Amino acid sequence: MTADRTSPADLAITGGTLLTLDPEARVLDGSLIIRDGVITSIGGPAEGCATLDAVGCLVLPGFIQAHLHLGQTIFRGLAENRRLMPWLAERIWPLEAAHDDESAYWCGLLGAVECLLGGTTTIQDIGIGPGSHGLLEAIVDSGLRAFAGPCLMDEEQGMPPGLGGSTEDQLRSATDLAERFDGAEGRLRFSLNPRFLLSCSDALWAGVRELSDRRGWPVHTHALEQVEEGELVRAQRGCDEIEYFDAHGLLAVDLRIAHGVQLQPQHLERVRKHRFSVAHCPGSNLKLGSGIADIVGLRRAGIPVGIGADGAPCNNDLDVLEEIRLAALLQKLRHGPAAFTGLDALRLATSEGARALGLGAVTGSLEVGKAADVVVLDTGRPEWWPAQLLAEPEVHRLGADIHDQVTFVASRASVRHVLVGGRTLVESGQLTHLDPAEIRRRAAAELRRLLTRARLDP
Repeated sequence: MTADRTSPADLAITGGTLLTLDPEARVLDGSLIIRDGVITSIGGPAEGCATLDAVGCLVLPGFIQAHLHLGQTIFRGLAENRRLMPWLAERIWPLEAAHDDESAYWCGLLGAVECLLGGTTTIQDIGIGPGSHGLLEAIVDSGLRAFAGPCLMDEEQGMPPGLGGSTEDQLRSATDLAERFDGAEGRLRFSLNPRFLLSCSDALWAGVRELSDRRGWPVHTHALEQVEEGELVRAQRGCDEIEYFDAHGLLAVDLRIAHGVQLQPQHLERVRKHRFSVAHCPGSNLKLGSGIADIVGLRRAGIPVGIGADGAPCNNDLDVLEEIRLAALLQKLRHGPAAFTGLDALRLATSEGARALGLGAVTGSLEVGKAADVVVLDTGRPEWWPAQLLAEPEVHRLGADIHDQVTFVASRASVRHVLVGGRTLVESGQLTHLDPAEIRRRAAAELRRLLTRARLDP
């Protein structure tokens, strides 16, 4: 039986091993049954459905990236060997200021293709300024589930002309874009994205809080990323970011911060009572020399933690499986080998990542009633061979766990199928709905035009 894979249809993913990532982390054999884009049965027989072959594969909930900059994808390799503040001022801000809707659209699609082919099904994107409409169109067209909105900035010291705008214009533009995109295709939810404390006035933060209170939109921002950034914040505001957010009512909204490398125990006491989450970006934090966030400490304090690749100019790829592996290795380095398991790391991109984004009832685990956001990993490659033996009694007796194999062995080369809301967007490693060659061609042409507009110094 065949079906149109790009539309939600009755479908059975058959022959694989199901890693549910539910509260018990159950591992099951059998089919995953999907009807109208929703999981209706786990482990039961496949009857009356089209089938998607997963023999020799692992079937998992689709991966969630809690912090991305898809609007920076075509800037890959253009901002090397810099720490955060010069990285922004010398390269990233001038490049972002040169975006228009056309360049942002193809840039966003290029990043989305990379995400999908690596098994990512849900993203939280912090956006851009110029070109925001084009970027949001790209996210909708990509098929990804997403939180997204424009990146808001109204403090223009050191920024190129046109990157930010007046407080009123920033808030008005955000509201206008929300009217067009919030709820688009049932997959995109709007978010308010003030860039970070140094680029946003008190008035903008007050406007963001008011809009979040009134419209229910979450607030996604960068905070506590590097020591130097924190020193500038304290010099400018007389306090650190968490103290500022607390004093200005931002902890009373759904606040999601990227990085959190410099979070301290006293901060955790303030935030643990609120809807507060952290998007961990280990690859970016290493490349920019920011440090190692204490994910074990955050989780012990009850803070939901997601994971993200950040952006192409500071990572330089958008490979969520690489981030999962890095997260596990760095916490083992910081806390010891037993402190953070492969399952712990995998949850950052699945069940816990969903909770960090307020999507715990929608996605993040294979459970009846949740959206059919699914990734299928092919274990036929040589690096996977011992994983085939994990169910055998003598191997299982030694404490081997298939979740460890996913965290420490899997790569995007393992990704066979990817579904979002029951739509098969990647089948047998190939995109079903987008033309990657055309996207690469158009993105390259837009980059040439963008660099002409940006006029960067060498």
